[in-house]
Amino acid sequence: MINVLAGIPLVGDLVKTIFGSSEERDQYQASARSDVYKQFAAEFGHGKTWWDSLIDGLNRLPRPVMTFGTIYIFWLCWTDPTKFLDGAVALQSMPKEGWYILGAIVTFWFAAKLPKDFGKYKAAPSIPVYTKESSTKYKTGGGADPQEGIEWGDRVANRYNE
Repeated sequence: MINVLAGIPLVGDLVKTIFGSSEERDQYQASARSDVYKQFAAEFGHGKTWWDSLIDGLNRLPRPVMTFGTIYIFWLCWTDPTKFLDGAVALQSMPKEGWYILGAIVTFWFAAKLPKDFGKYKAAPSIPVYTKESSTKYKTGGGADPQEGIEWGDRVANRYNE
């Protein structure tokens, strides 16, 4: 029994060698966090002027204004449809370039990424058309079925033997 207890410090030292000391790790994290806070205080600790506060406030306005503006449009449609229609007709008279500019602004503020093929015409993918002859045989718009005439069991066997 004494021989088993004598080996425990050896196991503890081995674990400490492999995984490190949790006390040392905690001390290191605390000092690193303290260094980050000191750097932050040195960079941003100076007093804000009224100009800094004004610019910060203006930078925070676009998202809430667009969000509440959209909610207002839905509310207006529900409460005063004639006023909503007047606004909708006015928006229809806006030239296409104006919509592009508005889209660029909204994309900037909401950090949306448009796909590279945005605005380009894409042909619809070909959809399999089922014929009356058989529900297992089909023809696609892109050409003949490569497994035409092969029975279902052979198809499964070929798939799993590849």
